Amino acid sequence: MMEIFVIRHTKVNIENNICYGSMEVPLREGYIEKAKIFQNNLPSQIDKIFSSPSQRCTDLLDSLNLKYTKEKSLTELHFGDWEGKHWDEIEKSDLDFWMQDYVHRSPKNGEKMIELNLRVMNFITKISKYNFKKILVVTHSGVIRCLLSNALNISLNNIFDIDVKYDEIYRFSIMDSDQINLRFEDKKNTLTQNILKKIN
Repeated sequence: MMEIFVIRHTKVNIENNICYGSMEVPLREGYIEKAKIFQNNLPSQIDKIFSSPSQRCTDLLDSLNLKYTKEKSLTELHFGDWEGKHWDEIEKSDLDFWMQDYVHRSPKNGEKMIELNLRVMNFITKISKYNFKKILVVTHSGVIRCLLSNALNISLNNIFDIDVKYDEIYRFSIMDSDQINLRFEDKKNTLTQNILKKIN
C-alpha cells in the first residue's frame, strides 16, 4: 500500500477578491512557522516529495530545506485571461457561462476542470508505479478537490462544494498499482489535532 499525504500551501499575500490560479502569488508572513507545524504532523519517514512548481508551494519546502521534485501536473487550475483580475471585473455573462458548466468550459485561454482532473489522475497513475510507501504532495485546493472527487466518487460538478482548508493534511492510499483505486483515509487539522474520516 502507498500512502499519499497532501497539503495545500499556506495563505497567500494577495488582495481579496482576486482571481488567481496559475499566476505566481507570494505567501503571507508566518509561512515558515506553518511549514514547521506541517512537518511535525507528518510521518518522520517520507520516501518522496512532489510539489507544484508554483512558488507558494516550493517556498514551504525550501523553508524546511527538503528535497523535492517539481510536478507540473500539480499546478492550480489555469484561469486564462481572468488571472489577476478582480472577480467583479470579469464580464458577468462570461462568468455565468463558465459557472453553468465549469467542468467542460474554460475561461478564455484557460483550463477546463475536466482537464485539471485528467492531469491530476495521470499523476496518481504515474506515482502508483513507484516502490514508495509514503509520499508527500504540496499543491493547491483545486488539485486536492480533484483527488477527493475521485476518491469519494463526488461529481466534478459539485467540486466547489468541497471545503479545502489551509491547515489540513489529507491522507490518501493506493492499494494496488495495477488497478488504481485511490482511497481517502482521513484528514488531520494541524491546529486542533482533530482527525476526520469524512469530508464535511
